[in-house]
Amino acid sequence: MKRKILSLLLALSLLLSLCPAALAVEDGVRETDFFTDQPHANVDFADMTYRHIDSEPILEEMDGVRKLLPDGGNGKKVEEAFDRLTGQFLEIITMYQLVQIRTYQDVTDGEAAAWHEHTARLYETVADALVLLIQDILKSPCGGFLREQLTEEDIAYYAGYKAKSGEQLARLAQESALENEYMAAAYQTCTVEYDGRTWDQAAADAALLAGELAAEAYTGISRSIAQKQNALLGDIYLRMVALRKEIAQSCGYDNYGDYAYTEIYQRDYTRQEIRSFHQAVKEHIVPLADALYPLYLSGYDEPALREDYAGDAALDLIEPYIGRLSSEMAEAFSYMRSHGLYDSDYSDAKAEAGFTIFLTGYGAPFYFYSPCGEFRDLTTTVHEFGHYNNDYWQSAGWNDGSKSIDIAEVHSQGLELLFSCFYEELLGGEDAAAAAQDYLMLSVLSGAVIEGCLYDELQQYVYDTEHVTLEQINRKYCQLCREYGVIAEDDPRTEMYEWYGVPHTFTSPCYYISYAVSAAGAFAFWLDARDDYYAAVDRYLAFTALDSSYGFQESFAELGMESPLDPDYVEALADGLWEALEIEERSGMLPPVDLTGEEWFAPAALALYAAGLIEKDESGRIYPGRPGTWNDAAALLTVLAGRPYRAKEDGKIITRAEFAEVIAALLELPDNAESPFSDTADGAVAALAVRNIVSGYADGTFHPDEPILRAEMWAVTYRALINVASRLIGKE
Repeated sequence: MKRKILSLLLALSLLLSLCPAALAVEDGVRETDFFTDQPHANVDFADMTYRHIDSEPILEEMDGVRKLLPDGGNGKKVEEAFDRLTGQFLEIITMYQLVQIRTYQDVTDGEAAAWHEHTARLYETVADALVLLIQDILKSPCGGFLREQLTEEDIAYYAGYKAKSGEQLARLAQESALENEYMAAAYQTCTVEYDGRTWDQAAADAALLAGELAAEAYTGISRSIAQKQNALLGDIYLRMVALRKEIAQSCGYDNYGDYAYTEIYQRDYTRQEIRSFHQAVKEHIVPLADALYPLYLSGYDEPALREDYAGDAALDLIEPYIGRLSSEMAEAFSYMRSHGLYDSDYSDAKAEAGFTIFLTGYGAPFYFYSPCGEFRDLTTTVHEFGHYNNDYWQSAGWNDGSKSIDIAEVHSQGLELLFSCFYEELLGGEDAAAAAQDYLMLSVLSGAVIEGCLYDELQQYVYDTEHVTLEQINRKYCQLCREYGVIAEDDPRTEMYEWYGVPHTFTSPCYYISYAVSAAGAFAFWLDARDDYYAAVDRYLAFTALDSSYGFQESFAELGMESPLDPDYVEALADGLWEALEIEERSGMLPPVDLTGEEWFAPAALALYAAGLIEKDESGRIYPGRPGTWNDAAALLTVLAGRPYRAKEDGKIITRAEFAEVIAALLELPDNAESPFSDTADGAVAALAVRNIVSGYADGTFHPDEPILRAEMWAVTYRALINVASRLIGKE
């Protein structure tokens, strides 16, 4: 599916971010032949400089060409002039791309921001004029050379094009200005006042880790920062939304989402069609991610996940393995490094983003990333090289199409998943590889598939809602977080604010679904690799080498693969990953997610859990802080009694005194002890207290009528078991 001249600027590919058997490969380069050679400039990125270009001379030259068109004898002159004009057009695109990189390298660079706005306006103006000139040439007796270059589809496209009005061009310029306003605001440090001190998020994080800030205070500070950022960036976003609705309407669309899906991303599915995919992800992928999360947490402290992979560190690590996959990929990687076409090191001025952009005039992709100092830097490097390799082999003529974003994200996420087979060798051991694999799988499932759907639904809501307010967005975001398992179903919040943390929402609206559908498709290569690794790699390379005439679903069909959008495919994918990742078997060996071992009740909980008296739910939790019920009590009392014990009141909360009474009765304890508590004289409570089976509060009270927490029930049961064991030993 070609992206014609008016959509030639590539959208930025921003980040997000268990091999079944060891892969036996020989050192060296694996020869492949999937791609067509393309020209690449022998120029280092450091020597690529921005040149300021004005539109007037270009537009004047176009007018000069028009004067030549009536005379068929001017065909050669028209062809030469047209070649010059398309060369200038490609240079404009290249200048836009260079300055785009610069704005991300330093968000405080006002000069770069001004150049960015200028080149965006320049591009739209010249592109619009160039298409109109193409129309005139094709109608003229001088158009033979051009008709030879174009397909019938191309000719129909250019013939049907309607020029942008002055108002449309002005709106596009306003959009660029708002994006720059967002960039400047988003990367300013946000501070709030709390307890007589000024806090930013980094300071609060550090204080919490150092034990200098209580969890409750930390939560309050973080929420205040989020609300402040939400208000600041939300104001910019609402102005963007209103403007983008105008842009869509001026192009004949009732809804900006439809405009973006069709005109910007050229998807081969509609917003309405993707909703069944949303639902399938909620039903099948969310439970899978929930089950994988405890496995990820169990390996969270693996040193390999805490290493610093920023800058050349990650590139040095992955370089030997790129050649094992493909000689063509190795060529692209060598070109990137030898010409310095990357920026992935630390800088306080950089935007927090990752992308690969194609510098058209040089035939040179460029990789940008702002590292975070952990394993994600390594996976992101692999991710972006998936983009880089595709861009390195793409053609860059004035009429060449570019692949859809959905397809491009298969290139990146597919390589991430296939590359994971090298983890054991690269990271130095099975434990490190397993932890890294769980991290990667969870990041793709949650950060790509689930969040891709969540943010797509959010933006569909925003653009569907007339005069949408910030409060409505915050409430909808909270609702979607609950539906997609980001927060618990019983979470009391009605508003959440952190949606502003995704740059795409501001700079690439309606982009995020690309991560979801592409990740769903990319998993197919990983599952295929379990049977034949290099056959799966070759299928991935064949997918990457398809030309831009193929749509997203067409690309999978061309390789005999299922559409990732089919709900049945999503269900089968979840089942396949559940089995391949051995979720069931591995989960059974893990302690509960919400039990660190440091809690006061941990010995009791761990002992009862090991004995099978406490069960985890699907998410791996045992909920120690929840009030206990008579059903919970019955399960524990059955063990103490050695026979089935029925709940007195099904589903009802049990109090501290009630639980003490049934425990004392079961142990057949006398009730003649004097109570040590000031607020109860209950004999059962006293009997348990003198035997250290129950305890009260520091002020000498017991709170007999309050609900007993599950953790407290476990502690009491554990002590009761110890008491029984001690008595039996004493009898012996």
